[in-house]
Amino acid sequence: MIYRAKRAALLLLAVCVFLQAGCAGKAEAETNSSRVNGFSQGSNVVNAKEDGVRIQTAVPTFVGFSAAQELNEKIREISDNGLAEVKRAEKELGNSAAKGNLFFQSCYDLFWDSDILSVWIMNENYTGGAHGYRWVKSFNVNIQTGEFYEMPGALFKDAQAGTKKITDAILTDIKKRPDFYFPEAAKTVEEKHGAYSYYLDGQDLVVYFDLYELMPYAGGMPEFRFSLDDLDLKFRMGNNPDRLNVRHNGMDMEFQNPVVVNDGGVLLPLEETADTLNHTVEKTDAGYKVDGKSVKPTMIDGAAYMPVETFNTLGENGPIPGFVFYDRKTLWIFTQTAQSEEEKKLMSSSMDSGGSEIYLNSAPGGTSSEVSWKKRMCYIKSYDEKTGTVTLDPIEWITSEDKSRIRELKLDGDFPDGYYIYNPTVETEKIKLSENAKISLIQWNAQNVAESDVQTDAAGLGKRLAEDGALSFPYEYTVSDGKIIALREQYVP
Repeated sequence: MIYRAKRAALLLLAVCVFLQAGCAGKAEAETNSSRVNGFSQGSNVVNAKEDGVRIQTAVPTFVGFSAAQELNEKIREISDNGLAEVKRAEKELGNSAAKGNLFFQSCYDLFWDSDILSVWIMNENYTGGAHGYRWVKSFNVNIQTGEFYEMPGALFKDAQAGTKKITDAILTDIKKRPDFYFPEAAKTVEEKHGAYSYYLDGQDLVVYFDLYELMPYAGGMPEFRFSLDDLDLKFRMGNNPDRLNVRHNGMDMEFQNPVVVNDGGVLLPLEETADTLNHTVEKTDAGYKVDGKSVKPTMIDGAAYMPVETFNTLGENGPIPGFVFYDRKTLWIFTQTAQSEEEKKLMSSSMDSGGSEIYLNSAPGGTSSEVSWKKRMCYIKSYDEKTGTVTLDPIEWITSEDKSRIRELKLDGDFPDGYYIYNPTVETEKIKLSENAKISLIQWNAQNVAESDVQTDAAGLGKRLAEDGALSFPYEYTVSDGKIIALREQYVP
């Protein structure tokens, strides 16, 4: 807890730290790069039919941190092995009726929080038999240290206590719903001794199990979600906004028109989906054209829709490979990122169509046209409620534990309050709040003690910033598609 009297003193301290930081370390920050400030992620996509096998694969490729190559190799191995299995089946089936239906699909999703990058590969195949098979493989890596966290316990301050919390929750669900699980499901969980498969997804840590591991095939792959806010983690995590239900190459995005599921199957909004797949949509007096060819969409609430299969056909035959995948909850869209100069020309200058570059923490500026997500710290200089525009001054929040960054900036490392605000420039930038921006402010009680966070809206932000001294406190902000989607007032210890 922190009292108002101390808060006033900290305001003065924050200003002093701001001035000190502004005069120190600028040259070093421009020349040294021992700290990983960000990373780039591309996507290699195949949508084709080879040797009678339908193939749809989207393989992410990462650069910019020490473990990137190892991560890339692990992911590539999954795709290569899965494809080889289906092709072996194609040869072994001979003239079987199932042969014409063989397929392999491998795609991915990802999320980062703090310094942890979580990537999970979703695979499905059909090699003959009664039905296909699905499996997931996930990787959780620290982009600063290059360490892979094989088990969720590695993320907890107390690995044993954190793992027990997860195990107890899973066993409780098995006990409550015995008809859903195999009789030996509880024993299977206990014998794992915390070695659970997991990934991070928005506000949650997700533990998952393979098909047939805990329940029959019809039950699917059971997963258990745990709020990051309820877990005692080593890292400051859980401040990201909720995930959206449309993702392009693993990045959240919004469609104005929703996915529609009816008797006609799964229908996707024509203009938005085709645009994301890098196809040209033209509305004419006679209807619609895609890449110059007439199409007959279904009109729903004034918007044109086409089946999923249509877009996968476009992604197969178009100049840039791509495909879509919908699991009744999330729409994933994958497109090939530029691999050659010719492809780069085809893809236009939009980063959304040419790849995804992610910057974390105090990433350097100057690349706003190539940024899908940013998560940074700042001081808010002003806020225009009429336009929803925030004028901010980016800063870097350095803790006593960040030894490498302290050495890089040649700081003495003696932080009385455990942190240091580094701000080598006085440059500002203006960014608009998204319509549904998630805004979190410190909540003060009647005794002027900070007790918790409170969620508010743009109007609430305006009221807070109008208070005396409010502009002297730092904020953490997250940017997506050029707008602030999350803003959190930083507690000052």
